[in-house]
Amino acid sequence: MNNSKKISALWKYIFLPGCLLIAVCTPAANAQVVVNPVVTVNPVVNPVIANPVVNVHPVVNPIIANPVVTVNPVVNPVIVPPVNFSVNPDININIDVNPDVNVDVNIVGPDMTEGSWFATIKGDKIRIEFRSGDDDHNWENNDDFPLSDFPKLPKGEKGEFSLKREAGTIVFTGKFEDDMGYGHYKFTEDKAFSDYVKTTGITDIREHDAFNFFMVNLKKGYIEMLQTNGYKDIAAHNVIAMCAMKIDGAYIQAFKATGYADLPVHQLIAFKSMNITPEYIKDIETLGYKDIAAHDVVAFKSMKITGEYLKSFKDVGYADISIHDIVAFKSMNIDAGYVKGFADAGYKDIRAHDLIAFKSMNITPDYIKSFEALGYKDIPAHSIIPLKSLNITPQYINGFKKLGFTDIPLNELPALKSTGVTPEYVASMQEKGFKSTNLRKYIELKNAFN
Repeated sequence: MNNSKKISALWKYIFLPGCLLIAVCTPAANAQVVVNPVVTVNPVVNPVIANPVVNVHPVVNPIIANPVVTVNPVVNPVIVPPVNFSVNPDININIDVNPDVNVDVNIVGPDMTEGSWFATIKGDKIRIEFRSGDDDHNWENNDDFPLSDFPKLPKGEKGEFSLKREAGTIVFTGKFEDDMGYGHYKFTEDKAFSDYVKTTGITDIREHDAFNFFMVNLKKGYIEMLQTNGYKDIAAHNVIAMCAMKIDGAYIQAFKATGYADLPVHQLIAFKSMNITPEYIKDIETLGYKDIAAHDVVAFKSMKITGEYLKSFKDVGYADISIHDIVAFKSMNIDAGYVKGFADAGYKDIRAHDLIAFKSMNITPDYIKSFEALGYKDIPAHSIIPLKSLNITPQYINGFKKLGFTDIPLNELPALKSTGVTPEYVASMQEKGFKSTNLRKYIELKNAFN
């Protein structure tokens, strides 16, 4: 017979709110318990950027990689020969936060240079809906324009009006009845402007980008502003996105003054789309988080981590939490109240990764107190985790007490539970004549039959 054998385990995957995936192992047998709490948290960064062409494809669609928090609660029971019985409840928790941002704005769509239009006048604005002119290519798009852009609208009878911008001109034909209008339109690009754009270093210009340039009202001055601020050789779809979101020189310079002198285009777009401001960064810096990488700022903002949230931990005496631990805390809804509950229970210096493991396994101060009521005082944090991982409860312990086992060492409990030794099992063996005052004998018995 082999000196050791590994017992297969049943894995269950539990999805909790907040994209929390916990891998829970139901062990079959164990004499040496190695606990590796494993938790995967995927906070989602999903900024919404105003489309330069609204409700249609072309769309500004930034794709940002999710910050990934990997914690790891898995109980991996390992069998050792019963004679050399031992329990090793040490915890090995691995936390990996990967909030790298990869934003790319992809603008694709049909040829929208000609089609039907429908308009509604509301106050000093006119909303114009652009639609396809045939049934084979269905698309629609709408945008708001200042009513002052159209001083001569045809009222009551068919007529023509136009809107001219640097990128080109749209000529509308049709008529308005009261505040509603409809008709046909045609866009003509400004060839000189299109040629200018090609000379500026803007790359990946597509066939229908001239219409997109028109819709976001791209101007030569805007391109020159980007170049002056160090943004050259930008893809056309990124220029469209930046212009649509009104990323201007003041916004760029404000971040340069804050220490973000060379933000890549994709991160600048992410900042703007998520309404990240220099004031937001300064609010975080006052709490000790200085020189934060841009991708960490995005992770913070995406998860609504504020200076107030950070300060709340300092107020309960829990300071100097690392950036990736803060991300994990927020992902798992760990707040200052949760930390204070453990401090009040006597756990004032719990390590961040222990708190993360506690929260992932729904360990509460009341859970710990229930063991203290049975005489288990000053339980180390790393010993609490295997108890909860194996669903060891005071009821389980009291079952043994009723059989006369009143002083079970804490570190024997995981071995008992993981090998399937229960009060019911012990009672059944005693009825069959196997009686011992040493619970380890029942573990050996259970292992022998398994």
